[in-house]
Amino acid sequence: MQTPKARFSLISAALLTMAHQGAQAQLTISGAMDLSVEAINDGTAKRMQMGSGTVTSSRIVFAGREDLGDGLGAFFRLDMGVRADSGEMLPGQNSTFGRTSIVGLDDRRWGQLALGRTGTPLTPMLNQTDFGRIGYWGNNSSISQNLVARRSNGMFYASPSLGGLTVRAVYAFGEATTPAPKDAGNFGGLGLYYAKGPLSLAGGYQVSRERTATGTDQNVANQTEQGYGGKYDFGWVAVNAGWYKIHQVTPQALRDPAIPSNNTSSYWLGAVFPVGKSGTLGLQAGQTWGDFKAAGLPEPKGTTWAAYYAYSRSKRTSLYANYARVDNNAGSRLSLISAAYYARIIPRVNGADPSALAVGMVHSF
Repeated sequence: MQTPKARFSLISAALLTMAHQGAQAQLTISGAMDLSVEAINDGTAKRMQMGSGTVTSSRIVFAGREDLGDGLGAFFRLDMGVRADSGEMLPGQNSTFGRTSIVGLDDRRWGQLALGRTGTPLTPMLNQTDFGRIGYWGNNSSISQNLVARRSNGMFYASPSLGGLTVRAVYAFGEATTPAPKDAGNFGGLGLYYAKGPLSLAGGYQVSRERTATGTDQNVANQTEQGYGGKYDFGWVAVNAGWYKIHQVTPQALRDPAIPSNNTSSYWLGAVFPVGKSGTLGLQAGQTWGDFKAAGLPEPKGTTWAAYYAYSRSKRTSLYANYARVDNNAGSRLSLISAAYYARIIPRVNGADPSALAVGMVHSF
């Protein structure tokens, strides 16, 4: 049986061979490596560690495009997440090429259609309304606790820009599992994004058919997410804000214990200041609360505070320092998340306040 490292070596060798065989394939290899030294506190215990993906996910990306004439092209993209501290692939659904694995057609007049696995409509909404583009500890993905950031078995459409407005739509099929209702896992979503001059606005809505119970119960219901926000760049400061709501229907035992509620809402407000020619200072705060109320406890609520300073040494290399903290009330266990979602810090008990301090470096290639 091949180890993950062996599989990675075989895949990389095959793709590099493709790149060597002909320029007409237009294969490009890019990515990023992000490593930091981190002081982590889950609210009850502290530790020091090496962190991979604090600002941006460490990854290797293979992409290619063929010009088919008259503005039409065929393309593919394979995005492999790695743990830069160990050289291993990411765990869970984002392992191997689980970040993105698509093939499709694009046309300058009609837009792009892709098949496979990639981001859902709420992913660019979060990206465009966050102080670090869903990067750093305490980003808006941490505040919102976004449920479905990527989807497999999907058809993804992105329109060309129409006066600054673009549209994204997706429909994905559920995995063929037995026993299961035939529509379990089916997913649909729509996003609208506007960017012109200093102003950008974004919104998205997505729904998936999820089981409402375990065991032999085959009932399914609509699980929904929606988010809206924007950013305005004044020159001396860029201000960002957003709002997000999740309606969950899956059994509580299968959900993240951070906010054990059927309905969870959140908002965030941030500001990014240029510091000299090469520095950036980012500040962001947000709050997350749910409707679940246990006996003797308040409804869960967590407040997230985050700050970072980044210094760009060149176009490819930057250094950074980042601190974030969550203040949970007695009914909440809201976690703290960096760009590397798998590395989230989940408090062990209600009311614990997780925090993280990271000092690191990003190199893009």
